[in-house]
Amino acid sequence: MVVIYAEKASLAKSIATALNGGKRIAHPKEPTIGHYEFTFNGQPAVLCHGVGHLCQLADAKSYGEQYTKWDLNVYPCIPEKYEVVVKDKTKACFDYVKGFFQKADLIINATDPDREGELIFAYIYEAMNCTKPWKRAWIEDLTPQKIRYAFGHLRDSSEVLNIQKAGKARSIADWVCGINLTIAATKKLSSKDMLSVGRVQTPVLAMVVEREKKIVNHVKTPFWKLLADFTTENGKFTAEYEKGQFDDENEAKDVLAQCTGKGTVVNKTVKKKSVGQPLLFNATQLQATAGKKLGWDLKKSVAVMQELYEHKFMSYPRTSSEHLTVAMQPEVTATLCKLFQLPEYTKYAIPEDQWQAYSKRHFDDSKVDSHPAIIPTMNVPKDLSELSNDEKQLYDLLVKSLIRIVYPKAELEDTTVILDVNGNKFKATGSIITNNGWYAVDSMPDKKATLPPINEGESYPGKYSLKQGFTEPPKRYTEPDLITAMETAGKNIEDEEARSLMKLENKGLGTAATRAAIVNALFARDYLAKKGKTIYPTEKGIYIVDNLPVDELKSAELTGLWEKRLHEISVGNEDYNSFVSDIEKTVRDWYQKITDSTSTKYSDQADNQVCPFCGARVIKGKFGYFCTAKKDTGCKFSVPSEIRGKSISDAQALRLIDKGKTTLIKGLKSKSGKEFDAYLVVDKKQGKIVFEFPTQNKVKH
Repeated sequence: MVVIYAEKASLAKSIATALNGGKRIAHPKEPTIGHYEFTFNGQPAVLCHGVGHLCQLADAKSYGEQYTKWDLNVYPCIPEKYEVVVKDKTKACFDYVKGFFQKADLIINATDPDREGELIFAYIYEAMNCTKPWKRAWIEDLTPQKIRYAFGHLRDSSEVLNIQKAGKARSIADWVCGINLTIAATKKLSSKDMLSVGRVQTPVLAMVVEREKKIVNHVKTPFWKLLADFTTENGKFTAEYEKGQFDDENEAKDVLAQCTGKGTVVNKTVKKKSVGQPLLFNATQLQATAGKKLGWDLKKSVAVMQELYEHKFMSYPRTSSEHLTVAMQPEVTATLCKLFQLPEYTKYAIPEDQWQAYSKRHFDDSKVDSHPAIIPTMNVPKDLSELSNDEKQLYDLLVKSLIRIVYPKAELEDTTVILDVNGNKFKATGSIITNNGWYAVDSMPDKKATLPPINEGESYPGKYSLKQGFTEPPKRYTEPDLITAMETAGKNIEDEEARSLMKLENKGLGTAATRAAIVNALFARDYLAKKGKTIYPTEKGIYIVDNLPVDELKSAELTGLWEKRLHEISVGNEDYNSFVSDIEKTVRDWYQKITDSTSTKYSDQADNQVCPFCGARVIKGKFGYFCTAKKDTGCKFSVPSEIRGKSISDAQALRLIDKGKTTLIKGLKSKSGKEFDAYLVVDKKQGKIVFEFPTQNKVKH
């Protein structure tokens, strides 16, 4: 008998439909569990399914009674052999599946085709002590033709064993780091709260905290721009002083005084350039684009992507690739021809003989990892009314990303002119789109600055002025910004091809399948908070980054190298045992560093605050925090629990007392009832707490 295993009911249903598996037979006592019985390749077959992860690594206490309590002298727990156990909630399903596995002559693993899917199957197989032969059905999307292709081209188990090893190595690394370092941090650095520490979540948190520090500590510095407004017979244009902005106002004024009369064009250059079609979507970039263009958070993006995948309209959603294989070209052609028949996309249809030839820009086998980029499947809906409103919006992004590849490049002309004004040079630039190309699909840029007709040697009257500006701090992350930064391990890479090549090295934080879950976990653990679409670190998040005495654990670079090693295991270039051994040794060292820490405990912070005005102890009362020297010295320092109609959290109050400034507080109300945003700042000169606005204006509280 052949036994096919799918990791969840929806996947099993899609497989059964494609293989003519008949009706589902539900478990008599538990209807969420079930199976199908049919004939596969002339043999009796059973298709059964799980409910996600049925098994997991055993808890630390499973390795000995000594690990029951969080005793720093007993931990770290690093077992000689990592045990796999059945999860309590899934035992009934596990036993049901086990009955089929025991009767099998051949097992076909049909879990999701990625590292996590391999891990799900590997842990079930191990927990059952199963020795039956097995093969792999690698399903690229859930259309019947792709499912039938996967079952007609089964992979031998040996072909995916390295992917299983990578999954196990990831699981062990997260377990060893998570359990031991969380225990060390909680017992050593906290009096009450659990302080979760993780192999990936901690460096991601550190990225947000470091960005916040740059913002809070930024000192606005003035600068001056020297501008020239020139008038020609055909229009006006603005030029800037070629040497850039001035840091000194007097120097700027000196140059301004020299600028009188006309400006003469001493140089004009026109450069033609083309802009290639964007790369296709991988999981992270699709989530980021949905956040930027549709305003979705990560939870919604992931959910709608999964819906489109399960409804067979989208290819596998958890890929890191932005390219397709050459073998997929006929499939793409067929899909595009169907899409151009839909009323919503007929306006983009161009004759096939006018399509841009497929190239390595989008079809490159060397840049495809386990799965190709995300595209619409050949299962194009007959009518978009088949999709929900959310599905339509995401599907539209995918469709247009594919249509763009058969459009020509966008063509532009960039013009730069240099004008001389009494020996001082000014520069003006402008662009003209000479051929819309793929811009016409969905990406027409904002109106570009254009210049009137300008000729070398001509002179134009000008008006000259100084414009003051201020340096700006970096912007806070949004969810799309953060997962994009995770993909490149915090490196800001503008060029799309360079970014794609860097991602091929697999040195990012997390994977395409896990980044959204990692960010959501940081919110759930109260390390990050969101105001509108902007992400802030909480006081707890800032504390753990500031006080965790292991810089490497907060390093995006180190975590990225670990992720690369996991990828190397999956392709057979890295030894599984060496990786696990290195992780264990590293965790032992880090555990010791944390337990040797002398930092003030997180939950004790409120009991150890010092008045920024007089140095006396600050305590929390019924209506906020106040200085205990009020009766003795008359010190009036306090942080009320509510200011201008806005509740002040303990985290903000403690930050104000300790750091002298809160993060930006939104929704404060003026005396007239209007809302405003401001920082609270300790002003020692005035002996008061004041508001500091983003423009640096201050008013008395």
